[in-house]
Amino acid sequence: MNPSSTPDDQRGSYFEQLYRQDSDPWRVRQRWYEERKRALLLASLPQRRYRHAYEPGCGNGELTAELARRCERVLAADLSAEALGLAQQHLLDAGCGANVSLAQHRLPQDWPRILPGAEKFDLIVLSEIAYYLSVQELARVVEHSIASLAPGGSIVLCHWRAPFAQRIVSTVRIHAAFQDAPGLHRVLRHEESDFLLGIWSNDARSVAQREGFA
Repeated sequence: MNPSSTPDDQRGSYFEQLYRQDSDPWRVRQRWYEERKRALLLASLPQRRYRHAYEPGCGNGELTAELARRCERVLAADLSAEALGLAQQHLLDAGCGANVSLAQHRLPQDWPRILPGAEKFDLIVLSEIAYYLSVQELARVVEHSIASLAPGGSIVLCHWRAPFAQRIVSTVRIHAAFQDAPGLHRVLRHEESDFLLGIWSNDARSVAQREGFA
């Protein structure tokens, strides 16, 4: 890469090349590990249905298709135009893309602006993306997540724990940034040697309490 290029340029080039070489670079459609992880994430969501979800870092759209079945609307975004093309095709093939909008976003710069009076997201999913951000960028993503979360909404984080060349921030530090954020309450923590899954909300009540029987 050009040493004078910005971190955004370098990340963009990395992901464009990655998806041009392989439409499924992490084998999310083939590995039982990935299928099981998605199933755990989806089963952990505190609500059966959501109105409006935001999924930055959607990749080739495998999780996006599952979210589309649980949400009225999904805004799925990625830094890579190549990945977005793959996601669009996957959604068409799966027959579940009518309620999905795709956008090319950099984080945190392109986080969607919520205008006064506009509907906020009641589901934000940050899966396998935050470790590519700097500490400063992560802090802004935390702020944006809180500001754009609807009352009672869910913020989901799911991240691989092992070191790898492109990682900037540890998974533990990513999840700690949300745990320490004012106004958020952790409603779920699932920890394995391979990954960490956490869900936060601005509503401290449990699933049972929300349904009025606890």
